[in-house]
Amino acid sequence: MTTKSSEEAELLARLQSQFGDMNVNEFLNGCPNNDTTEDDDSESSVEEPTPEELQAWQEAQFARGKMRLQTKEILDDAATARRRRLRSEKEEDKDWERVPAAPELDGTSIFFPSNADGMDLAAGVHPLLQKLVNFDPEVLGTQWRCLYSSSGGDGVSFRNLIDKIRAYSGSTMLLFGGVPSATRCLGDTNNSKQVSLGFFTFDTWTESEVMFGSDDECFLFALDYESNDVKVFPSRLRGNAAKKGTKKYMYCNPSSGATRSGKTDGSCHGVGFGGTPSQPRLHITESLEECRALSHDALFEDGDLMLGKGSESLYYFDVNEIEVWAVGGDFDEQLAAQAKQKEIELATLEHARQVDKRQLLDHIENGFAWKSHNNPGLFGHRDSL
Repeated sequence: MTTKSSEEAELLARLQSQFGDMNVNEFLNGCPNNDTTEDDDSESSVEEPTPEELQAWQEAQFARGKMRLQTKEILDDAATARRRRLRSEKEEDKDWERVPAAPELDGTSIFFPSNADGMDLAAGVHPLLQKLVNFDPEVLGTQWRCLYSSSGGDGVSFRNLIDKIRAYSGSTMLLFGGVPSATRCLGDTNNSKQVSLGFFTFDTWTESEVMFGSDDECFLFALDYESNDVKVFPSRLRGNAAKKGTKKYMYCNPSSGATRSGKTDGSCHGVGFGGTPSQPRLHITESLEECRALSHDALFEDGDLMLGKGSESLYYFDVNEIEVWAVGGDFDEQLAAQAKQKEIELATLEHARQVDKRQLLDHIENGFAWKSHNNPGLFGHRDSL
């Protein structure tokens, strides 16, 4: 009887690991009891589910699938994307005039300080921020919420950065500050040459070994504090309806990510924008040192992202400041969708871990582990007793 109880417990564990979204034990306890006396030779103590029970299980699976679809709908219909779609539907009306729009930041930014020279005191907007907004006022001239700030308590950390942006479905503005990399400098190191550059996208951030993000409205940019100007490098396909969505612009491949296989096939670890996985136009490394900003690629318009400050360091730089801003409003909805997506990913990962452990134990118990040639395996000695 003890043997049978252990077999039942093992079967229950297998079922629970397979159907982790429902309590298998309660499900089985709800089945009609068998009035016949237990027999040690019976094939199984688990009865076939009734049609009603099978339907209940199917409905539970349907509900879970529906939750996934709802999450995807939220990811695919961000507030800024809706505004852009509405604008495109009204493009036949050419009488409207684009006017500067002032963004509303929910906090302070080290890249756009409130006490800067040339500050518009009436609007309260940093001149570089206003010029950046003017590139796309319908989207950027709205609400901004800080998702990550290295100077605001999040620290200069690649893992913290990935955790903040992964699975966020709204549009995001990433800003990186740094200095030419000392380890790559051909001449004297000059840490006073501060560089500030960034990237804007509508696409959702995901960990992937391949390029993703096909919204052609994304762009790279550099902030020039000396001339009080912003250099924008838009996608080469921006406004090209015939080839819309045919290119991938983003890359996010942490070496410690849950989906990593341990092989990169020549791809870079870290975060990349433009270029290719093996050579992004803008590459942010996991160490945040020896990052690189190239002057041209096939996806974005040509231009020096380091504004003449990277030639002596071969366009390598070390990051010392990072900010990420969510843009466009509906932040609570987007953050809720992000949290839900992370829960799904965590549950999937935990389920995979449980299955892997169970398979390992099966292999050990069946003597497959460490078995080779004439070696019978870890438990092979039992057959000789």
